[in-house]
Amino acid sequence: MNNLFNKRYSIRMVWLIFILLALVFCCVFLSFKFMGWKTSASLDYTVKITLSILAFLTLIYHMHNLENQIKTQENSNKQNLAKYTYDICADFRKPGMMEINEDIRCLIISQSDNLKSQNIHKFLAHIDDPANRKDRQAVIITLNYFESISAMALAGDLDLNIVKRLFGKLFGRYYLKFAPFILSIQQESAKSWCNFEKLALKWINEEKM
Repeated sequence: MNNLFNKRYSIRMVWLIFILLALVFCCVFLSFKFMGWKTSASLDYTVKITLSILAFLTLIYHMHNLENQIKTQENSNKQNLAKYTYDICADFRKPGMMEINEDIRCLIISQSDNLKSQNIHKFLAHIDDPANRKDRQAVIITLNYFESISAMALAGDLDLNIVKRLFGKLFGRYYLKFAPFILSIQQESAKSWCNFEKLALKWINEEKM
């Protein structure tokens, strides 16, 4: 619909320029004739003036079209970014990830005491136990997924506002639950889940304001 409107607007602009040039041509030519110039000289100078005006108006017209093209491209980029963001974030609701979500929900409930700062060594021992391999996978996959989403959002590869609407509160809840675990891992690897941490803390602080 916008493209149709722009085409009609462009056609009207062309006709307006054409009529304006015709009027300018007639006025300039009659002005020269009124001053007593010969027809050939009047016509020659009138053509030169009209062409100069045409070149100037053409430049303005192309600048206007370029501005419209830039705006159209920006809108298209925003739509593509929004669609890409929803597609990436939709992975969190896929069947495989839903199973992991349930595993980590149960883990948070069963290990609520061990996830506290003073007992985090017990949680580390729990997930390091080969018998609890499923719990470890649930934690690592979830935090890695949040880290990827956060890194892409902070880099501008995902729409940050959409990510916040979809994950804002969830990031806050998960970070508060796993902050002691994340901090303990960061003691050995400082950059572990740093983007997730940065974004979660940002949104937590915004909620408090």
